[in-house]
Amino acid sequence: MYERFSSDERKQILSLLTVEQRDFLENEVKRGRKTIFENFMRDEKITAIKSVDTILQEDERDVVDWLIADYVDFGLGNRGGRCACKLPLRYMFTVEHQKTGKRIQYGKNHLSTFLNIEVKDIDGYINELDNIDHELDELLRKITENQYYHEYYERIPDKLSVPGSIKKHIEVNIPLLDTQINRLIKYFDKQMEEWKIEQARMQHEVELEKRQEENKRIEKLIEEKRKIEVMLESANRGQAEAELKRQQLKEVREKRLEQERIEKNAKSVEATKAQLGNGATFEDIAYTLVLNGQNSAVDISFIMTNDFGCDKRMSVSTMHRPYIYYDVLLALKKQVDNGSLIMDESSNVVDCIFYVNPYSEEETSNVIVKEELQQQQTFSLF
Repeated sequence: MYERFSSDERKQILSLLTVEQRDFLENEVKRGRKTIFENFMRDEKITAIKSVDTILQEDERDVVDWLIADYVDFGLGNRGGRCACKLPLRYMFTVEHQKTGKRIQYGKNHLSTFLNIEVKDIDGYINELDNIDHELDELLRKITENQYYHEYYERIPDKLSVPGSIKKHIEVNIPLLDTQINRLIKYFDKQMEEWKIEQARMQHEVELEKRQEENKRIEKLIEEKRKIEVMLESANRGQAEAELKRQQLKEVREKRLEQERIEKNAKSVEATKAQLGNGATFEDIAYTLVLNGQNSAVDISFIMTNDFGCDKRMSVSTMHRPYIYYDVLLALKKQVDNGSLIMDESSNVVDCIFYVNPYSEEETSNVIVKEELQQQQTFSLF
């Protein structure tokens, strides 16, 4: 599995390619996504359109005239998309009316309502789209590493059997996918086996002198195969060394990120203690930690356990979270209900992610009240 690029990284790499290379990659992605879009609209048997956050005209209510036109995954923790309801999104879909050209952006929840299907169907659909992005990232990764693997194509004796999709990669100077390389290896092995069988048949049909000449030719082919095998072994060693280097870089990045997380937590704790006075409630501490940059309910639970003297018991479940985790969730969900926070759509049973609602009408007044309370208190809770 190749490491994923962000949307901005993909754009940066694509901008450095030739026009022919860029058009090929972008058109292949669009073609693959269009096929998935069309299959999804057909296979899910969508029979009705429901108006969500926008008014549909009478001639826009026929389901057959709507198609999913685009999809963007802004990445974990990034909410660069915008739903028709104004909610920030990680996953953003664009639906388009084929006759009027009307386009609407939705998150997966409102898209499921619009198409009158279950959200779980949208999740499965996202996985199919991710597979296309994985292939694009694989090709971009190989381009940045200058590894095209065209030698697997060049060594095929009978290139007529090679699919046009592979030949197109060679023509526009695009790396081969791992799946294509595996196919070429199988073609090569099969053709070599067929050649051996043919040579054996010819040996029984020709005279001794010709048979001896044929044996020499077979030996030459075997030697060429041995050289290719040596070349493949060398390539595998190079890949192993590259993988080791990537793993070492990954470990360095993980250590750096862990140190940054520790420093971030320390700053959040220090800022929260400075803002909260004597008598701060459990809910005040949890909410203020979000205001100071903590987004994970699990992280907030550990901070409140270790730095704010809360219940230090740990859950006996396999997740081994602080005992107060569900109390933290309740406190933060109250802030979601009153509009001060929003819960990220990537939240699940493992962890819930919360962000300050940038469109909260109460945010300004809440900050003023907290500042007045802080000025009135003469000593710190801690």
